[in-house]
This record gives sequence, structure tokens and C-alpha cells, in this order.
Amino acid sequence: MSIIDFLAAGLTGSPTWAYVVYFFAAIQLTIFANTLYLHRSAAHRSVEFHPVIEHMFRFVCWLTTGMVTREWVAIHRKHHARVETDEDPHSPVAHGIWNVVFHGVSLYQKSKKTAT
Repeated sequence: MSIIDFLAAGLTGSPTWAYVVYFFAAIQLTIFANTLYLHRSAAHRSVEFHPVIEHMFRFVCWLTTGMVTREWVAIHRKHHARVETDEDPHSPVAHGIWNVVFHGVSLYQKSKKTAT
């Protein structure tokens, strides 16, 4: 395999549509893990999953976002306790919508130092 072939086909040689399908499947799985596991189960305890399912969700969250469940829960509970104040970790009112959208990771990192 030449370098040109590698650059044209990538590691797997998959067609472009396969990468697009994988991309959207990964996004959907991340949204499910975040919404169902982190938000509904871990933070609010309104849903209970089998330990194997919880482990899979934790792995997906770690793999796709790098979030640690305990930290995410602490930050989310801080968000509910201090809604729309300067201490709210991701309040568009306090921090501005563009800052929350484009710098949410830095707000998360800053908040995790004081939330856990």
C-alpha cells in the first residue's frame, strides 16, 4: 500500500458514507449516555439501570467526552442549586450564550475544581 492509497482510503478503506454513519451513531450514543445515564440516573436518580448497562454508559461517556461521572453529577447539582447566578456553571444569563456554547469545556473545568 502506498502513502497515496493510505491517504485516500484511510486505515479501514471504508467509503465516506460509513464514516458519516459512524459519526452520527457515535453522537447519538453520546447523547443517550449523557441524557439517560449522567442526567436522569446519576444526577437525579429518577432511572435505575442494571450495573452492566451503567458500566457501558460510563465507558461511552469517558470515551467520547472524558467526563467523570462523579464530577459531572456534582457540577450538575451545583447548576440546579445556583440557577442563573454567577455561580451557575453553565448559565447563559451569567456567562453569555456564546461563552457557554463555545467555551463550555473551560467552564466545566473551572467549576469542577469547586464542585467536587
